[in-house]
Amino acid sequence: MRKGTLGRVAGLLVVGLAAGVVVASLAGPAVGSQTPGTWTRTGSMITPRVGQTAVLLANGQVLVMGGSNSSGALSSAELFNPATGKFTATGGMGAARTLFTATPLRNGQALVTGGDVGGAVTSSAEVFNPSTGTFTATGSMTVPRERGTATLLQNGQVLVAGGDNSSGDLSSAELYNPTTGTFSPTGSMNVARPTANATLLPNRQVLVAGGATCCNNGCCSGGSTELYNPDTGNWALTASMSFPRYGPLAGLLANGQVLEICNISDPGVPRCGTELYNPASGTWSQDGAASPSAEESYAYTMLNNGQVLISGGQNVFGQDQQTHVLQSGATLFDPTTGNSTSTGSMNIPREDHTLTLLQNGQMLAAGGYTQNNKGKITVTASAELFTP
Repeated sequence: MRKGTLGRVAGLLVVGLAAGVVVASLAGPAVGSQTPGTWTRTGSMITPRVGQTAVLLANGQVLVMGGSNSSGALSSAELFNPATGKFTATGGMGAARTLFTATPLRNGQALVTGGDVGGAVTSSAEVFNPSTGTFTATGSMTVPRERGTATLLQNGQVLVAGGDNSSGDLSSAELYNPTTGTFSPTGSMNVARPTANATLLPNRQVLVAGGATCCNNGCCSGGSTELYNPDTGNWALTASMSFPRYGPLAGLLANGQVLEICNISDPGVPRCGTELYNPASGTWSQDGAASPSAEESYAYTMLNNGQVLISGGQNVFGQDQQTHVLQSGATLFDPTTGNSTSTGSMNIPREDHTLTLLQNGQMLAAGGYTQNNKGKITVTASAELFTP
């Protein structure tokens, strides 16, 4: 399977629940004291979904929205409460979206931008209010975009950059002002970048790294990086990474450096090689390689201790590369040593799922594809918790 297989079903729309309607899913075990390095089943989502977006809200709950399943793209949304281990339905988005961003705002709300709606890239945006459980339309972006980055700045505005639309890859960027509910253009990046990543640095600048670039053979990954200065609204190229990356994970470490991990697209180089960016010197250094249990479509997110949890994914076999075997294994990468260690496996194999770090330090894995013992692959509503 590939990401977005179900997310681009043109013309199909699954209408979300009406605002204010709350429906509980089957209950799983409440969050409690668990054995470190293990996964525990929790309540399932109400709707099976893959390609969804999940964001941690200020109230400690996780907002899961959008994505798709066998019925098509989804506008519905639901909330996971770590205290009860249950998902409950909340008001749906105004549009069924895939490939969009969701960013928590300083007022406790969450901003949703762009994505694919009905097979077309949209400029629309909406805001989720956890107090009312509803999404409300806000000002539209200056250009339609999907697979861009969205970063909450220290001044409370959101920097949206890159992505792509029907015109091609984008270098443009814009700022969302929650006070006015409007977007305004800011300086453009030096390189057009869909599926890059962005990290807010302690000096208030934003580091954007990798993503797709145009090359002789079509789309390939880029290794260039650049910095956004919120005081000037301008971008400046900084040192390039050692390897090109497409959709890597980035995380800010306690020492102020930025870890880039996985999604290297350079033959002969470990796919999950890692590098560290030092903002003080503006340079990159290699930092070992992670060892996921799968070749592709795994999920990965940084824990509170700075380690990276990588779970699931799939391996492809056979002369025709048509045998797909989903994985349940998980590994931990420690940037202080540059080494990986195996940890407990998930309860079921899954790929293209979301991983969301909770306020209590646990990690929530939700949805994605799963595979039964006969090899059938389906979209799942199941969820589980990892205890570091």
